[in-house]
Amino acid sequence: MHPARLGAFWFGIQVVWTSVLGVVLQDRVSALSTQPVRDYALMAALGAALAAVTQIAAGLLSDRFRSRSGDRRAFYRAGVLIAVPALIALTAAPSIAWLWVALLVLQVGMNVAGGPYQAIVGDYVAASYVGRASGWMSINQFAGSVTGLLLTIVLHGAPLGAALAVCLIGGWFLTDSAIATRPPLAYERKALHLSSDAWTVIVSRGLINVGFYTLFGFLFFFVRESLGIVDARSATGMLFLVFTVAGIGGAALAGTPADRIDKRVVVSLAAGAIAVAVGLFAAAPSFPIAIACALASGAAWGAFFTADWAIAYAVLPRAALASAMGVWNLAAAVAQVAAPAITAPLVRAADLRRAGLGPRLALLCVIVEFGLGTLCLWRVKLR
Repeated sequence: MHPARLGAFWFGIQVVWTSVLGVVLQDRVSALSTQPVRDYALMAALGAALAAVTQIAAGLLSDRFRSRSGDRRAFYRAGVLIAVPALIALTAAPSIAWLWVALLVLQVGMNVAGGPYQAIVGDYVAASYVGRASGWMSINQFAGSVTGLLLTIVLHGAPLGAALAVCLIGGWFLTDSAIATRPPLAYERKALHLSSDAWTVIVSRGLINVGFYTLFGFLFFFVRESLGIVDARSATGMLFLVFTVAGIGGAALAGTPADRIDKRVVVSLAAGAIAVAVGLFAAAPSFPIAIACALASGAAWGAFFTADWAIAYAVLPRAALASAMGVWNLAAAVAQVAAPAITAPLVRAADLRRAGLGPRLALLCVIVEFGLGTLCLWRVKLR
């Protein structure tokens, strides 16, 4: 079975989240609320909290269900059935109250499916091929992000919701049909127990994602204040699109090396490339140079993402993999809160000294955070 089909559902999931969390939610709140910033912040925070709880609970239940029924496919189907009507409702909600309901139901549905689904590589792929399978998961993630952005640009309202739903259903169908007649790898189910190596990987993921969310949280301000571009929204979107497309290539290139050599070496090389690219980004005097830096850093991030997933699959316990992946993803959720809390005071202080200096300093923080996360991974013992 080609791992591309295993990752097809991840493509659909990323199409939805890139569109909803990147643009649609902010746009709908702005249209329906008298205090859009306050309501958006509250929705994003409570939505993330509900997602984390749902994902861990679904992971625990799916580990138990797998040991009895043989697979986790029922969770994928149930999640899609819950998410599709909520997705369409969210894009066409007539009031802020309906938007709240649609968002919370969508979070439940997407994480009932997405939490158990993240264990699919461990369920069906032998350890010697995990790097290549992780590469295909990364390719599908970046391709889904690009598709979600493009759909959000050309469609609005219920048509957008329908298009996102088609991508989600299509991705699920390709994955579900690929594993329908294929039994997962056999292993005895055990209670969740995270080793010291597993906790090291989780801490590393948290540090790395603080860097990631620092980069994207302050990219708009870098474009507007440091580069002095008037249409900062369009320019930032272009940088994000270039970064994401380049990530597909980086993810594809890293899969085979992650199987053949020490995965930490792949991570370290990618992190070094990110540090150089982001450092040049921080010093970029013009938008064309920023585009080139986005291209380089996106390719490096794609390679990094692939090897990081491969390390997680190698270290986290396969006997309780969905539960462990839920905890692993908590690191990313915490990072979304930590990144602005850590970086915003530094940016404000630097801007007081010279206008536009703060966002450049934020990009330098990214290098430090990626470096710390990468150093953590060298404490992990890999076979």
